[in-house]
Amino acid sequence: MRHFSRFSGFILLGVLSSAGAFAADTQLLNLVMPDAKIMAGANVTTTKISPLGQFILGQMGVDPGLQDFISKTGFDPRQDVTEILAASTGDPAAPGGLLLARGNFNVDKLVAAISAESKQTMQTYAGATLITGPNEKISHAVAFIGTSIAVAGDLTSVKAALDRASGVNSISPALATQVQALSTTEDAWTVSLASIGSLIPGAAAPKDSTVAQTLGLIKNIQASSGGVKFGALIELTGQAVADTAQNATALADVVRMMVGLVTMTAGQDPHAAAAVQLLQSLKVSTDGTAVNLSASVPEAQVESLIQMARSNAKPVAAAKKATRL
Repeated sequence: MRHFSRFSGFILLGVLSSAGAFAADTQLLNLVMPDAKIMAGANVTTTKISPLGQFILGQMGVDPGLQDFISKTGFDPRQDVTEILAASTGDPAAPGGLLLARGNFNVDKLVAAISAESKQTMQTYAGATLITGPNEKISHAVAFIGTSIAVAGDLTSVKAALDRASGVNSISPALATQVQALSTTEDAWTVSLASIGSLIPGAAAPKDSTVAQTLGLIKNIQASSGGVKFGALIELTGQAVADTAQNATALADVVRMMVGLVTMTAGQDPHAAAAVQLLQSLKVSTDGTAVNLSASVPEAQVESLIQMARSNAKPVAAAKKATRL
C-alpha cells in the first residue's frame, strides 16, 4: 500500500521541483471531465534549470523515502514526469477529481513493486492498466495509458477518464479559454470557475464577528485564477472575481488589512518578519468586480524561507518522537 499511496504524492513532488510555460497537452485535456470547473497545471521539464528548481531538486535528492521509492518502482518524479494537469468538478456533494501526468512510466516495475507490498487489484480497463485498492471504502485508483500517461484519483473519476480516452471531448469554452491563456504564459497555474460560496460550508462564527464578515466576502468570489513564473525573481499573479464591484473593493481592503497585520507582528515573530519581506512587493488593485494581485519575490528569499521551515520542523519532529518513546 505504501508505494500505491506514494505514487500520486511523488508526482506532485515533481511539480514542486520544476515547472515551465507550455500549452496544456491536448491528450491530457481530453481526459478531463467535461463538467470540470477547477483546474491546475504545470510543466515539469524546463524549469529544472531555474534556481528554485535546482534548490528543491537538491532537497529531494537526499530524501531516503524517495530514493527507496525510485529503487523499487523505477519511477523518478524528478526526471520521469514532463507535464501535470489536475481537475475537479468543484461539487462538494460529489467530491472527486483527477491528477493526470505525462511522462515515462515503467509500468511493469511499478505494478510489480505495488503487488509485492500490498493487495491491490490489477486489471485491464479500456485498454489501460488499472490499479485499485483492496478496500471498497477507499476508492482511490491509478491507471496507465501505455507507458506515457498516468491517471490518478477516485475510482469513479479514473474509470470515466479512461472511457473518454477513445473519444474526442472538451471542457467548457470559458474554462478552455482560461486554461489556454494561463498555460502558455505561466510556469504553474490554477483556475476556478466555481464560486467560493458553493465550496465553503456555512460559517460557524457569530454573524457580527469580523471572521464571519471576512468569510462572507470570500464567499462572494465567483471565480479565481493565479499563476507563477520562476526565475531570479519569482513572479506571482492572481485574480478573484466578486459578485459586485462593491464587494471586490471590500475584499481588496481585507487583503491589505491582513498584510498590515502581518507587518505589525513582524517585530515579535521572526517567521512573520520573513513573510513581510515577501509581502512588501504585493500589489492589490481592483477593476470592476475583479481583484488583482501581483508580487515579485527574489528567489533567494524563498530558499531562505524553505530552509527556515525545514530547520524549525526538525525540533518539532524530534520532540514528537521523544514523546512517543
